[in-house]
Amino acid sequence: MSLKLKIDSIPRRGDVSNRVMTVSLAARFMDEILSGLPTVLMPTIRATFRLSYVQVSLLSLVLNYVAAVIEPIAGLLIDIWKRPWLMAGGAAVIGLATAVMGVAPTFGILLLGFAIYGIGSGPLAHTADVVMVEAYPDAPSRIYTRSTIVDTFGALLAPLLVAATLWLNLSWRWLMIGLGLSGLVYAVLILRTRFPRPLNGDDEEEELGIRQAMKKNLKAVLSNRNARLWLLFLFVHELSEAPFQFEAIWLREQVGMSQALIGIYVAIEMAVGIIGLLYLDRWLARTSQRRILQIASLGVIILYPAWLFLPGILTRFVLALPLNFLTAVFWPIGKSQSLASIPGKGGAVSAIHSMTALVPVALFFGLLAEAITLTGAMFLVQIGAMAVMLALAWWMPESNA
Repeated sequence: MSLKLKIDSIPRRGDVSNRVMTVSLAARFMDEILSGLPTVLMPTIRATFRLSYVQVSLLSLVLNYVAAVIEPIAGLLIDIWKRPWLMAGGAAVIGLATAVMGVAPTFGILLLGFAIYGIGSGPLAHTADVVMVEAYPDAPSRIYTRSTIVDTFGALLAPLLVAATLWLNLSWRWLMIGLGLSGLVYAVLILRTRFPRPLNGDDEEEELGIRQAMKKNLKAVLSNRNARLWLLFLFVHELSEAPFQFEAIWLREQVGMSQALIGIYVAIEMAVGIIGLLYLDRWLARTSQRRILQIASLGVIILYPAWLFLPGILTRFVLALPLNFLTAVFWPIGKSQSLASIPGKGGAVSAIHSMTALVPVALFFGLLAEAITLTGAMFLVQIGAMAVMLALAWWMPESNA
């Protein structure tokens, strides 16, 4: 790997230590592993508990609604409160939640595990996101792209672990319990790390008090045009992600892939995503973000119908390569630019973004799948979202890479 891909090649704030960067990079890595396990295992979980499409949707829905209550408050606290405590608490909670899913004897307990996960994921991941972007204020998209590469390795590890577990004829439950307990170890490491003050943090917010400081930060974000535009982009991106929540089930039931083969397929998707992120880091150095988003959106609009409707297992593997290469660019650009749209207010931006979880996207998608078939729902939602993202890309402001 060339020196251009090293994180230290981008100037970093002097008060941000290597240890802070390490635990921050590990945050979404851990979140991606733990959240990826039930996603990849969903065909097996659905068969074990005999779940309908609507029940599968409810698992994501309850997680999102719990997160919708917790994450806005946690997001506002990111700018004004102790970040190590937010991250450590989140790490411990998602670890516990994953273990609960692993031991769940009924759908009700499984649903409880997803609800608990919604409490901890936001405080851990969103706090780490803000720390990362604030550490490199001159190149938020590039550093977030590089941090997303680390995250993707976590997402890649989840399906590999599932495939290895099933090939060894081991229980999927023990996999989730063991990895869930690792969250407690990570929480201790976070608490033993010294974090810098928030960017542009001063005594004025402390004098205002927590409630007044929250209101001030929210008002600043809502009155900023760039912040509003990037928040809208992120919401539409969330819509485009809905079909992927059902992708494993679709591959099993419509294409005929086994659970082990699905694990390999998802691992390949993640590997291609890493390649896309590695290229995006250099692409951002010479091409505008608007242009990149336009190319990626148009490419997905062309490729996704072919991936969905052409027959054969091999077809899915082949078309997944360019498709996942392109979809890899949306999240790091959108998320980093939203957080960087108002320096020092990244937590407030995260809080507003978290409120979009109140929209029951997963439930609506599940109901749509029940009404018009899963294949039809995947096509309509994905292509519709990409069309909107393509339109938004034309209005995007030019920002720091």
